[in-house]
Amino acid sequence: MDQTFTQKLSNIQLIANELPSALIIHEVETLQIIYMNSVGLNILGTTLDELKAMGPETYHAKYFNSEDSDEYVPKILHLIKSRTQEKVSYFQQARSSKHTEWQLFVSTTKVFARNEAGDATHILTLASMLDPVHHITTKVNRLMDDISFLRQNNLLFLTLTRREKEVLKYIAMGMSSAEIGTKLFIAPATAETHRKNIKNKLRLKNHYDAVRFAQAYNLV
Repeated sequence: MDQTFTQKLSNIQLIANELPSALIIHEVETLQIIYMNSVGLNILGTTLDELKAMGPETYHAKYFNSEDSDEYVPKILHLIKSRTQEKVSYFQQARSSKHTEWQLFVSTTKVFARNEAGDATHILTLASMLDPVHHITTKVNRLMDDISFLRQNNLLFLTLTRREKEVLKYIAMGMSSAEIGTKLFIAPATAETHRKNIKNKLRLKNHYDAVRFAQAYNLV
């Protein structure tokens, strides 16, 4: 570590354990954790030595939801490459080594140190746990579930034709094939064929599944 980084790290350690949020510093090249304050360590139920020993890959797999990382990791990588003083904020789910339930955090990451060439060498993240019973947390969790659903099912949805998407909308609204036929000026038998094709393409098991797709893709 260069002298400038060592001094910055020493300075931040003076107040880090007084913060109400987890504070984490990663080395950019290896993604190794250099420092985590007591708040973060207590949340994860571990020690800094244990985190360093397990390595970055095991650390992320053990404590963080990989589906979330697909959203925020590209943002962090862009931040690292940027020569500005930008920062990125995002939601992420984490859990301790003793609990299986995910806890929702709002996190902010910025470049903490650069080398003489101006390249990022370390990043700093602040992560604040959201109250699990707060209504905003419920809404954010629902949004993240929707994002996960879209990611998992987008290829299936893309197989639908324009007409099938129209039929799916009315299926979700609870219409019968006869009612859909009247609405779209097609024969009930044709509407029923569309219904069967949609069920097979999207692997629908029940009406709830149809509603979930229609809501996720803004059809209703």
